[in-house]
Amino acid sequence: MSGDVMRNRFLALSLGTILLGSTVACTTTTNTATFDTAALNNDATAIAYAVQAIEGIPELESHLSASDKAKFDNLIAQIRSVTAQVAANSNGSITVATGKDWAKSLGTDLQTLLAIATPIVKVYSPSAGTYMTTVQAMIPLVEALAGVTASPYAAPLQSPELIRARIYQGV
Repeated sequence: MSGDVMRNRFLALSLGTILLGSTVACTTTTNTATFDTAALNNDATAIAYAVQAIEGIPELESHLSASDKAKFDNLIAQIRSVTAQVAANSNGSITVATGKDWAKSLGTDLQTLLAIATPIVKVYSPSAGTYMTTVQAMIPLVEALAGVTASPYAAPLQSPELIRARIYQGV
């Protein structure tokens, strides 16, 4: 058998094993990773919705410093760009260069956005504080789904579906 056929069979067997043993929707070769975009799109869409909801908190923008406002706007643009790419490619799977660390970047960008926004939200819109915590719960889900971080062997405290549902409930 040729090397490509053996590699494809090995990848298929590996993928089957991974899908049976965990919830990570990712196969990896040396230079690329292929992700189940249906699962990623669900999480990316929830993150995009959450970012829009956070951006819409009236008390937030008026209390950001000029520096934080610039960072905040840049992070929103970066998050929207990544979530739009996932949405545009949600026809089954997407292959990306693993060196780009886009999933980690999405998690890091969202974490930074929350670090800027959460202290202000807790003071000026305390009822939205819980929402910020819920949004933060998406970060490890996206990173684990994309294989950036290890998936826990135990069941998560909240399912991805429950976290997304809470995000869609709004601020």
